[in-house]
Amino acid sequence: MTHFEHNLPILRRRAGYTQESLAEALGVSRQAVSKWESGQTLPEAATLLTLADLLSCTLDQLMREELSETDFPPPPAPDTAAEEARFALFVAYDQHMDRFSVLMAAGVFLSVASIASILGGCLVWGETGFIVLPFFLCLAAAVFLFIWGGIAHSDFRKAHPTVPPFYNADAITAFRKIFRAGIAIGVAAILVAVALLIGLSVLWQFQPNGGAAACTVFFLIVAAAVAALVYLGIQHSKYHGSGAAQEEASWTYTPSPASDRRCGFIMSAATIIFLVAGFVFDAWHPTWIVFPVGGLLCGMVSAAGRK
Repeated sequence: MTHFEHNLPILRRRAGYTQESLAEALGVSRQAVSKWESGQTLPEAATLLTLADLLSCTLDQLMREELSETDFPPPPAPDTAAEEARFALFVAYDQHMDRFSVLMAAGVFLSVASIASILGGCLVWGETGFIVLPFFLCLAAAVFLFIWGGIAHSDFRKAHPTVPPFYNADAITAFRKIFRAGIAIGVAAILVAVALLIGLSVLWQFQPNGGAAACTVFFLIVAAAVAALVYLGIQHSKYHGSGAAQEEASWTYTPSPASDRRCGFIMSAATIIFLVAGFVFDAWHPTWIVFPVGGLLCGMVSAAGRK
């Protein structure tokens, strides 16, 4: 005795199929499925095996056991409101992290470029008090971006302490390729800036303010490279924050990785050393070496802190 016509609609509804969608999956007509469920016909043996796979059941459950609706309730209807809320959170999180990455990277760029602004001021105004004006303007803009972005980031974390893993494996893999290339290019750019500084210093050594012009170019390149490293680091935390890349139900967002904080400390210390050595000991030229060293350390710290 078979219970096929009784069990098929129960298993079909549990698997989320309609008669039409099941027929399409099996490559038969809807009328054929309707006849199976009314007990008029039985499918072929090969179709029974495929049907059991589609419905995630055994042949015994499909043919011999007398199933009950209570044993196999239909799947719950999707929670549309929850899905909409999840999508809204994803959009807000993605936009926030992109904005935060840009603000922090811009702040780091302005911090390092403020040194270039001093040297550029020497080229424009000479040795006057005006050379510190662009420096403080750049520094003020950097501090503004750091405070604005930091407070906005803190407020977002407080408002959304727990964030599900939004990004799938393909998106994470694509970003990792960009991340590896970006880190390599950023560190290489700092080395190129060092080589360019040496070359321009030799080329422009007999020109007025040639050294200042060479250092200006150097610090602008370093500023762009370090800003790119910071941007990539924050983007990395967006995709890989506390287990987002792991197969977990959810993850709790935490502050920026320690490597990002160490990188900011390294470049801040380099800037302080350069300014103190320049203004106090008039050692602008030999002290520029702290920036390529700091940039290299940032690159190594960022690379070591990523999975």
